[in-house]
Amino acid sequence: MNATIQALVGTSTVGTAAAIGAAYWATYAVRSQWLGPTTWQGRTDTRSVALTFDDGPADDTERILESLDRFNVRAAFFMLGRQVERYPEIARMIVEAGHEVGNHSYSHPLYLYCSASRVRHELERTQAVIADTTGVRPIWSRPPCGVRSPGYFHATARLGLRTVQWSVAGFDWRRCDPSTIAASVARGMDPGAIVLLHDGDSAGRTDRRATVQALPSIVRAAASRGLALAPLSALLRMS
Repeated sequence: MNATIQALVGTSTVGTAAAIGAAYWATYAVRSQWLGPTTWQGRTDTRSVALTFDDGPADDTERILESLDRFNVRAAFFMLGRQVERYPEIARMIVEAGHEVGNHSYSHPLYLYCSASRVRHELERTQAVIADTTGVRPIWSRPPCGVRSPGYFHATARLGLRTVQWSVAGFDWRRCDPSTIAASVARGMDPGAIVLLHDGDSAGRTDRRATVQALPSIVRAAASRGLALAPLSALLRMS
C-alpha cells in the first residue's frame, strides 16, 4: 500500500475496506475537503459557468483559442510546465488573448506517489516557467487527475496557490467523438459549473481535434440554458 494512504488510514485499520475507501476519497475525490481546501464549483445561484482546459499548451491549443475567440469566450488554461517550455509562443498567445492560466504541474505525475520534495519542485518549477514565459504568475493549481496529498497542500500553501478542480467533465481524455464530449458537458452544465476539457494530452498519445469540434455545441448548450460562459476568476469571485 502506498505510504501516504497508509498514513492516512492509520496502522490499526490498514487493510480494511472502509479505511482504504476513506483514504481514496481524501486523495482522489474531486470534491473532497479532507486534506485541504478545494474549490470545485462556483455559486449555484449564478447563471454562469466556466470552461477550463488542462495539459497544454499543445498543437491543438491554437484552434481552441480560435474557437473561443469566435464566441467571445474567456477560459482558464491549466498548463504543464514542460509544455510551456515546448510551446512558449502558444503559452503567450493564451495570455495575450485574455485567457487565464493555472499550474497543472511540470510533468503530470500523480502527486500521491511523489515525495513532498518532488511535489514542491513540480509546482515551483511550473510557477517559474509560466511566469518567465508569459509574465503571469498563476494563483490557481489543479493537480494531475485531481489527485491531492498532504505534501501537495503543504506546497500549495507555501506558494499561495488555490486548488481548483471541476464539477463537469467532457471525458475528452478518452477516445470520444465531438458529440459525446459535448453531451457529457451539457448533462452537467448547471449554474456555477466548472467544466474540465483538455487542449493537450499529457501522455502524448492523441490529439484534441474532437475537443475543438465539440466547442461550438458546448457554447450552444450553455446559451440554450441561459448560462453565460464566464472567466474562471469571475465565477470564483462569486463563490
